[in-house]
Amino acid sequence: MKRSNLLAAAAALLMAVVFCGAAFASQPAARVDVYPRGALVQMTLEAVPDMEIELPSTLNPDSVLVTGVGNVKVTGFEVREVLRTGWVPPSLTPLADEVEKAYAQVALLASRSASIAQAVKHLEEAVPSGLKGAELEAYIDTALKKRETLELRASETKVLLDKARKEYAALKEDFDRRFPGTPDRILLVSAQTEGKGKITVEAWTDSASWRPIYKMGLDSSSGKISGVYGVEVSQKSGIDWDGEIVFHTVRPRGGIHIPEMRPLVVDFYEPRPVAKMLMTEAVSLAPMEDRAAGEAFMEEGLTDVSIRTSSLVYGFGDSVEIDAGEFSEKSEVSLVSIPEFSPEAWTVAKVEALGRALLPGEARLSVDGRETGTTMIPARSMGQDLEVPFGTTPLVTAKREEMLPTTGTSWIIKGKHQRGYIITVSNGLAEAVTVRVMDRIPVPAQDSIKIQDVAISPEPVEKDEKGFLTWEVKLEKGQSSEISLKYTVSYPSDKELIFR
Repeated sequence: MKRSNLLAAAAALLMAVVFCGAAFASQPAARVDVYPRGALVQMTLEAVPDMEIELPSTLNPDSVLVTGVGNVKVTGFEVREVLRTGWVPPSLTPLADEVEKAYAQVALLASRSASIAQAVKHLEEAVPSGLKGAELEAYIDTALKKRETLELRASETKVLLDKARKEYAALKEDFDRRFPGTPDRILLVSAQTEGKGKITVEAWTDSASWRPIYKMGLDSSSGKISGVYGVEVSQKSGIDWDGEIVFHTVRPRGGIHIPEMRPLVVDFYEPRPVAKMLMTEAVSLAPMEDRAAGEAFMEEGLTDVSIRTSSLVYGFGDSVEIDAGEFSEKSEVSLVSIPEFSPEAWTVAKVEALGRALLPGEARLSVDGRETGTTMIPARSMGQDLEVPFGTTPLVTAKREEMLPTTGTSWIIKGKHQRGYIITVSNGLAEAVTVRVMDRIPVPAQDSIKIQDVAISPEPVEKDEKGFLTWEVKLEKGQSSEISLKYTVSYPSDKELIFR
């Protein structure tokens, strides 16, 4: 990369307006509308009668629109893709300078290495004739010392050159990765205007994306959830955004619920041809769920929800997190245990009726100021409930132990499947707790399958037709309690059971 090219690129900036040979410095985009798959970028410039505006090749040429503001009238404009060697967006100019300096250092050290190698060669070839005795010995000693000095300099230079080449390669790779669009190609917009004032240039880029993110902190004693609503945005349009940014999404079609434990359905195993199995069990990709809005920092329309904020987002692809607003909710905190999946209980905060709608997104969680991990928040409308698992509680456990053998010939009885286990719930905390323990019994999918001899102790506080069981177990500190559950599944002996 030549010095002259980089200096010219740095002077060119992102967008130069040329009139009568004068170049006007560009400005970052002051208004951007970001959508799930792209962004509409808007720039404002001083109007002159004949304008040439340089835009990055990441912008869609068919989307470019030039309009006048106030008394300015745009009489016509044309968009062309042209060659522009050495063009560098302004946000990458500092990195381009580093690449240039690294390249110059490599060239300097390579030249020095070549000079040393040439000096060694001359030293080997330039042996004076006619020297004898002491003169010859003195010459040889001097030549050896010079050779040692040159070899030492050659070794030191090689180490420095190898290091410089690695630094240059890393910087060049970073520069190429960040560079927006096609190198040496730009969009040239030629526009004609009348009147004094400003014009706006709008264009669409596919090189932008965003997602909602949350930070949620739970106060375990009061149940208060303190949240920060934000967005994570990344854009590689080549145009810096510095001003108002509006993030757009769409409304939900209906309620979305936290994934819950499914019923344990017992059915007959029926072998199927591979082709039929692939057709009936293929995973279908459902369309993305529409999303709901939040409070003051959000705006909700008939078909769109937008988050309005302002920030600086550079145009070379780095992700930026922007805090868009704060909120708080009152929740009921409980310990939930599902021993089939994990022996440790979960700390769960439940909000009965949300005071705002929430978009689906990743939430970074903390309890009493300590980070506990991340979870996904589903879409929720105002007034809906929300359960957030804030992490596990290792000192509150519920473990299952089988009462009946699960191996051996005595367990395998055609036409009958028996199951029995004990759940031991323990509280290792220094305070009394109530643990909501959840389990399930099978639900038959065929009339010929019967669930018999069901014995549950103690009786659950909740039991539904899907086989879900819930106990509210109150434990003092250091106390344990047991739940026992047994059942028998009877079915035709010529069939094979599956649990799904």
